[in-house]
Amino acid sequence: MIMLNQPFNGQLGEILIDKMAGSYNKLTILSAFAKNSGVLRLKPALEQFKSAGGRIEAFIGVDAHGTSYEAVLNLFELCDELYIVHSESPSTTFHSKVYMLSNDIPEKWIAGGSNNLTGGGLWTNFESATYFDVTQETENCVNELENLIIRYKDPAYDCSKLITAKEDIDELLAEDYLRSEMRIQMTARTEGQRRPANTANQQVRLFGTQNGIRLPRLTQQPTGTVIRNRRGQADVQAIMPIIANNDSERMWFETRSLTGGSRNILDLSKLGTVTSGTAAGTRYETDTESIILGGVAFFDVDPEDTETEKTITVNYNGIDYEECVIKFPTGDRSNGSWRLQLKGKSSTGQKIHTVGGTEWLRFKIVVFEKIRTDYYGISVLDEDQLAQLESQSRVVATNGSAVDSKKYGLL
Repeated sequence: MIMLNQPFNGQLGEILIDKMAGSYNKLTILSAFAKNSGVLRLKPALEQFKSAGGRIEAFIGVDAHGTSYEAVLNLFELCDELYIVHSESPSTTFHSKVYMLSNDIPEKWIAGGSNNLTGGGLWTNFESATYFDVTQETENCVNELENLIIRYKDPAYDCSKLITAKEDIDELLAEDYLRSEMRIQMTARTEGQRRPANTANQQVRLFGTQNGIRLPRLTQQPTGTVIRNRRGQADVQAIMPIIANNDSERMWFETRSLTGGSRNILDLSKLGTVTSGTAAGTRYETDTESIILGGVAFFDVDPEDTETEKTITVNYNGIDYEECVIKFPTGDRSNGSWRLQLKGKSSTGQKIHTVGGTEWLRFKIVVFEKIRTDYYGISVLDEDQLAQLESQSRVVATNGSAVDSKKYGLL
């Protein structure tokens, strides 16, 4: 039996990926919470596991709105059986975090601890779990777990619901058991910001607050690309080199009217003018405090490397849309900005820019979450969410210097 203290002596996500590549043919997941940050990072390994004949079953909780609608949609596509477990009693929470791999020999491997099916739970949070190969001495653990699974699968057990169609997931969303990724994030941040100053349950503050003290800004020698600025303005240099990475980030963009005949082209600027917040300490910082790198840098593209063309996949509501293209147009079509062509297709041929009608992405806000440098989850919000997004962003900028230029922000 091995004790995992994440992230110090490993990450459960990497251990699961390694174990799934072994001789097992069944994966059972019990997790209180599930988010796209965890599901989509496991997705390639889960798909490979299934293509090799593996079977996946998952039992997911929905308490405290810790599980997102998008994550359940993706799990529904990946799992052979998907159950949602929940008790209507406010005193009872489905809180399990167990992962079991097995085969017909039989060989079994179990991990159990505090790790939810999220990016934090499987990779970045401080978490603890034990994992082990099942032996005769630990066979009782498997028996108890399998008895629990039998209970959750029993149609007569009304605290567990088998998901048989997307409509089941939509019903959970409509009844507020599930919420979208962005609603969960925005609600959590808003509630944190609006925490009342004085409540009966709040800690009594014994000291005052000294305001008006600021740390001096650290001077950092720029080592990144020099980016040509707008005509008549000095060029700027990125503080850090722009390199491909798989670090989790979220950035949002106003779409406005979009461009292109199909209204599916999102402009990505080389640089942006800061309207609120600061990019200090982020990879979007430049040697000019009022200017940050443009949205194209979020996709790990150097703004001045205009010969580059990058293809990405975006996941929306549980479906992958492949071959969205980032490129810098030339000739008569050039407006000095990079372009993201949201023209990706699903496996059934559906184009992402037509999912909600031919012009459904116009006058919206699109939020991208990086899963890998070539793979992004997206959420689509109405324009009336702009002010709330701005208030929750680390830095907000405009594509141009005009006050009415399209905005983008780093969450």
